[in-house]
Amino acid sequence: MGAREAGAGYRIPASEKLMYGIEFFMNGVELKERILAGSVGPGDAEQVIDELEALRDPKPNVFNIETTNYCNMSCVMCPRTTLMTRKNEWIDDKVFENVLDQVRPYSEEELENFWDFVEQRYGVTRETQSENGFYFHIVARHVTLHGYGEPLLDKYILDRVRACSERNIPSYFSCVPANINLERIEKLMELGLGVLKFSVDALDDEGQKKIRGKRNDFTTSFENIQKVIDLKKKRGFKTTIVVTMIAMGVSNDDLETQSRFMGIFDPLDVFNYVKSQDNRWYFEDDEEIENKSHYVSEYCEYPWTSLTVMANGEVVPCTQDYDTEMSFGNVRDHTLEEIWNSESYKEFRRWHVTGDFPAGNKCNERCDLPKVYHRLQKKTISVA
Repeated sequence: MGAREAGAGYRIPASEKLMYGIEFFMNGVELKERILAGSVGPGDAEQVIDELEALRDPKPNVFNIETTNYCNMSCVMCPRTTLMTRKNEWIDDKVFENVLDQVRPYSEEELENFWDFVEQRYGVTRETQSENGFYFHIVARHVTLHGYGEPLLDKYILDRVRACSERNIPSYFSCVPANINLERIEKLMELGLGVLKFSVDALDDEGQKKIRGKRNDFTTSFENIQKVIDLKKKRGFKTTIVVTMIAMGVSNDDLETQSRFMGIFDPLDVFNYVKSQDNRWYFEDDEEIENKSHYVSEYCEYPWTSLTVMANGEVVPCTQDYDTEMSFGNVRDHTLEEIWNSESYKEFRRWHVTGDFPAGNKCNERCDLPKVYHRLQKKTISVA
């Protein structure tokens, strides 16, 4: 099936709830091009708000479900290490399954249509191993089961994956290879885990410990990843293995390390790529990093495309709200649809277009992604 042209009005059945809004991506091209080209400005904010609202699916899209925020690492790039203050917990089983019952996977036809669109607009094919390739071709078809915790420390993670598989919902989570228990990984693959992602941020023990903490080292991580790859091959599992390195900087040494990383993992049966730094406001500037997310050159669309459910049941607009500062409600008290269409959520979307954020708002003051209003004002974002 060929990619539909922008404005063709492709419609996914509205009776179901999705993972993230691929329909919004496809139908919003014309508006996005006008915004990025500078054809609309601050004086057109109300018009832009109306157009974005018309594109938004009234049925919510669940980007990820944080099953736990327990973690035994002390990663330097993660706000959890020094900033997160909420208590550690596991998501309640009934709450988790209630959320799953409000989610459905995309059909193969829907995904093929989206992937044709992605290839046409971004040049990202099904074979492209990059950050955008991962986001568009892997994340789009899976529910993500991690947040600010280590999924392998979730004592119920087997039950989570089983619950997803029973509902034909493809599942994915990212974990630390130093935490691998091969028997548990084998069971997860048997239960139908769709994607297992590992992070490797240095190519020697000292560097890995410096970035991830004393419980982590490269030697053990690499050996464990190889064991998982061998297990997958031996048992014929379909789980996709992803290995990524976060781009911690852009010095010659950093770039050389990233190149070596790709050289080490390219020959293996994995999807590997270098990931741009999510929380650069917390770390350092990343303007020179190549292979960065499409959002850096466009603008944040999370307010219109998806939501995140945290381990305590709070619903937040994206994965960066580590302390649930911007909760729009709890799934124990409201359906996802009620939260997604609430007046407070609608007001939040307005702020992204007008720039009228309250003082101290995390999106405006502690996030490095450009907002719609930055593009309307033709200004470069600067985070203090």
